[in-house]
Amino acid sequence: MPELPEVESLRRDLTPTIVGRSIQRVDIGLPKLFRPVPGLSAADLCGRAVERLRRRAKILILDLSDGLALLIHLKLAGQLVHVSADGQELAHGGHPVPRWGFPLPHKATHVIFRFDDGSTLYLTDIRQFCRLWLMHADEVDGFLEEQGFGPEPLTEDFSVPGFRARLRRRSIPIKTALLDQGVVGGIGNIYADESLWEARIHPRRTANSLTLPEIKRLHAAVRSVLAYALREGVATVLQGKALPERDFPYAHGRGGGPCFRGCGATMEKEWVGGRGTHWCPRCQKLPRARPVAAGTPSSG
Repeated sequence: MPELPEVESLRRDLTPTIVGRSIQRVDIGLPKLFRPVPGLSAADLCGRAVERLRRRAKILILDLSDGLALLIHLKLAGQLVHVSADGQELAHGGHPVPRWGFPLPHKATHVIFRFDDGSTLYLTDIRQFCRLWLMHADEVDGFLEEQGFGPEPLTEDFSVPGFRARLRRRSIPIKTALLDQGVVGGIGNIYADESLWEARIHPRRTANSLTLPEIKRLHAAVRSVLAYALREGVATVLQGKALPERDFPYAHGRGGGPCFRGCGATMEKEWVGGRGTHWCPRCQKLPRARPVAAGTPSSG
């Protein structure tokens, strides 16, 4: 799933290639993906210029001329590829299937934007989960607020006290809590595993059981992992496996392989909250339950 680093990298790469361009035509092959507010339709995109690209959590926002905005959530397997009039790939991002450089449109290309310079932006989604919302610019903030996103993890809004307060309210595995967009906006399966591995916290630890030092370590790890992905290149995981020729990601997709810390342990994988989860059994130990003292009433 495209997470914060993938969407932010896409925003940065697309900004110089489509900002200032005017949309001349939009082809929507799968209508269920496109959700305009009442009174608007795909025809309202035509003639609008892209004035700015921004991001909130995993949502890419295109601010358009004349007071409209297009919001795109790539969900599990969406990708965007911008191709010049002469067929050169200008920018791409999101899910890496089909592979970058593959001839487009693909059989799973469901939306095509054609710009005034002859270039084309293809939206491809092999799972058909992505969504596009067209709305008036003054409706965007309210829409985003309704999504209940937590703070952006690379801003000052993501503080240790706030993080601690949100975790204290959740008696679920910490891996599941990190995937809750109300805890922190933009983290998905890959970067949750990476953050927990860096912080040396077992993914099944109950969120509200973490000590303050552990929360501080995890807070720092979230920031470090996301910043690394934006600086050095996002993680690539195909069919649940990390690319063997790349070190990053260090944990996700590494089940059955050696821990990258060199601790001598073999990385494990199991399902936590319905998501494939990878961790090191030596670096991320699950604390033993404290024995119940004699004479202490037990539940049930």
